[in-house]
Amino acid sequence: MTPSVFIRQALASDLPSIIRLDALSNPYPWGEALVVDALQTRRNWVIEPASESVNTSANSPADNVLGWLTASAIFDQSELELIVIDSAVRRQGLARKLMIVWLQAAAQQGACELLLEVRESNLGAISLYESLGFELVGRRKNYYQIEKKGQTEQGHEAACLFTLKMNV
Repeated sequence: MTPSVFIRQALASDLPSIIRLDALSNPYPWGEALVVDALQTRRNWVIEPASESVNTSANSPADNVLGWLTASAIFDQSELELIVIDSAVRRQGLARKLMIVWLQAAAQQGACELLLEVRESNLGAISLYESLGFELVGRRKNYYQIEKKGQTEQGHEAACLFTLKMNV
């Protein structure tokens, strides 16, 4: 069952919540410096429980951020930089909701193409992207490092490149 949620543009005051979400739910966290940069230079949305949003003003966002999406835009393209959903509420359609908000915003801004890359091992994300119409257009072999806890040997995995042509 999909929980009742509220999606809004992220604010600078969301920084602590986004950093906490990134650290706890992203297996490869960005860290504070990259999150700060994203909030300053990209389009950003957060998703929070609807019950929390009732008591939330623009100056005091809820501390209960369930997800965050950041995307860049240049010319007629928009690229998904990161989407992260709280690990406690995954598989409930929240990532899909955030993706749809990004798709709609990109279309309104006249984007002709949406881009993203994802680790080849992230099968849930790949399934989501394909269900939204993204097509695999390439791979970057050995792009992402895989850190295996407790092992000295490390491996690499491919980045899968996806695109979605917009009907503008």
